[in-house]
Amino acid sequence: MTTMNNIGQTLAYALEESEVAYWSKYYQIKAPMKSYASVFAGAFAGAVPEQDILSMNRVIGLGMRQKVEPEIVDDIIRFYTLAGTKRFFIQLSPYTIQDDLRDVLREKGFRHHNNWAKLWRKANQPMLEIDTDLTVVRIGPEEALTYGQIIFDSFDWEDERLIRWLASTVGQSGYRHYLTLHQGKPAAAAALHIGDVYASLAIAGTLPSYRGRGAQGLLLKTRISDAIKAGCQYIFSETAEEKPERSVASYRNMRRFGLEEAYLRENWIYCI
Repeated sequence: MTTMNNIGQTLAYALEESEVAYWSKYYQIKAPMKSYASVFAGAFAGAVPEQDILSMNRVIGLGMRQKVEPEIVDDIIRFYTLAGTKRFFIQLSPYTIQDDLRDVLREKGFRHHNNWAKLWRKANQPMLEIDTDLTVVRIGPEEALTYGQIIFDSFDWEDERLIRWLASTVGQSGYRHYLTLHQGKPAAAAALHIGDVYASLAIAGTLPSYRGRGAQGLLLKTRISDAIKAGCQYIFSETAEEKPERSVASYRNMRRFGLEEAYLRENWIYCI
């Protein structure tokens, strides 16, 4: 069902754990809407039940370090049911240590929905040059709501409480946030999360009126350069799967900047 390169179990685990490190920081007690988080068999589970957005209701890293018994899957379903989530993902790396985990999920009512691509690059690779009239600035908490607004508008979400939810990571440990500007006006936004020798190119978005002008290329170059300066040896990211019938702009952009596909991660969905 999935394809992968032989990157090794250690790097595969780092790919998943680096995403957990930055994504889990959205789930806080003081979040602007109900947000819940837990750990099951070493995997992170996050729920934002008032938002039927699968990226916000998912389990990351299941089966990477610990065998998952059927009872653990029952506990995960119970967690999301009690939270009030309508549906959620369990995301499975092809580097899970147990061959029958997919069978366990099927027996519990999960089905394969789609895939996300996990990407990586080493730090010591050539950097692509960018020709754009945009500029980029690193921001702090005073511009957090601007950052949240741009990401919110970029994804065309509806609940405006998500603006504060998205902005909540600005200023948090390990995070760096950026805006691209056109004549002083914000056009795009993105985040970088650094943990030890690993850096994650976290969430990013461009306002519709500025797409196709190099905003994300500039943000990619800036974040990768900053990660290298910080001593990171690997840069990770994730996005939707690129298919012949469905082109994914973020996937193509990251490939242009030297990121390679490590593997496709399967999204197993459960509807409550």
